[in-house]
Amino acid sequence: MQWLTILSFALPELFGLALALVLLLTNARPGAGRRFGLIGIAIMLTAAFAGIGLSVLQTVWIQTADDALHARLSALTSVRVVLNVLSMAGLVTVVWGLCRATRASSQD
Repeated sequence: MQWLTILSFALPELFGLALALVLLLTNARPGAGRRFGLIGIAIMLTAAFAGIGLSVLQTVWIQTADDALHARLSALTSVRVVLNVLSMAGLVTVVWGLCRATRASSQD
């Protein structure tokens, strides 16, 4: 049941990223803006799947509580911060691609 809870919390983000990926692949004109958008979405998807993996790992560790649990959970917090920074970099890349695409279309 805990695995379904983890997945249900991640589903809205995964659904939004999948939809953004489909829109970029089907509607965006080829070019630098689209390329940056695809790279950004890929980065964000990677961070989202890694976050799901960390949540599963955290759940397993909590179920098998031992003396080193506190130290391992603290390390997971650090990894989550890195994943959040990675996701932010993906978002900035998507916006950078959008800026490039709108600049290119305004010059046409």
